[in-house]
Amino acid sequence: MSDFDFQSEVTNLQPPAMSEVIGALKQGDTTIVKPTIVYGLSDLTDERFAELKPTWDSLSSANKHRIIQTLTQTSEANFEFNYRMIGMYGLEDASPLVRSASVDLLWEESSLEVLARFMQLAESDEDALVRTRAVMGFSRVILLGESEEIPAEQAQEAQRIALKLHNDPTQPLDVRRRALEAISNSSHQSIPKLIETAYNSDEHLMIVSAIFAMGRSYDERWQDILLEELEHTDNERVFEAVRACGEIQLSASVRQLEDLCDSDDREIQEASIIALGEIGDKQALRILDGLMNTVEDEDLLVMIEEAIDEASFSGTGAMFDFDLDDL
Repeated sequence: MSDFDFQSEVTNLQPPAMSEVIGALKQGDTTIVKPTIVYGLSDLTDERFAELKPTWDSLSSANKHRIIQTLTQTSEANFEFNYRMIGMYGLEDASPLVRSASVDLLWEESSLEVLARFMQLAESDEDALVRTRAVMGFSRVILLGESEEIPAEQAQEAQRIALKLHNDPTQPLDVRRRALEAISNSSHQSIPKLIETAYNSDEHLMIVSAIFAMGRSYDERWQDILLEELEHTDNERVFEAVRACGEIQLSASVRQLEDLCDSDDREIQEASIIALGEIGDKQALRILDGLMNTVEDEDLLVMIEEAIDEASFSGTGAMFDFDLDDL
């Protein structure tokens, strides 16, 4: 029985009394997190949380970690669930596993309060895993700053933290590379040099992050490198290059992406379809239309249809006056 076997049941439940939630929590560590807990921890009020807190604090770190992971899966499957309060409390937990899982639970949160807390954790948490997850979480601050959707000083602080972490040789590789990915969301003048240095490093994962950052930078200066990476023997590098070509809307990559739609690697295959939709020029649309007539996999067909829709409504696709029937 999986964690998601209770999804249909949860949908039909009325919010349980807190006494029921507490009773379920007191039953101890179990493999399956009960629907009462999943439903009862959503949309907590201050009063309900105050009643819950002593019992939650008494749980083992392993049990809290398991519950938070299940809450994350549930909220990803159903946006009606809101675990913000338990997630924010989890960021203060003594266990790094609980703190890092709480970052994941709050991943879709866009409030400045949550993002600011991510920034604090990224800069000062004692655990490398927490710092890694937190820097990935606050990368949205940098992106929001580019579109002036948040105060400039907060965006600048996020950039400062990301640059500090990336340039700190005492930080673990995962922290440094995720910081590069975060800062690549900005127009900071140091980005091209940082990406170039990372790409020329001896660390495989740093190179992968550099390719990721090329796409996030939306800078066509990386065209030649990305076209070369599409031919690489390492699937992880190819996958990131495919995604970057889509983000940059690199028309020069369309023929290679067409070949990669037949890749034996499912992730590369799917990413290539998505990238063709993002590029969305006439040639990309012709390829996608052709795939509709040759692909038999139902999941891929849905993805191809979505890519065609993306191309039809994208700025690139709008440049061309044609109909799919004319392809």
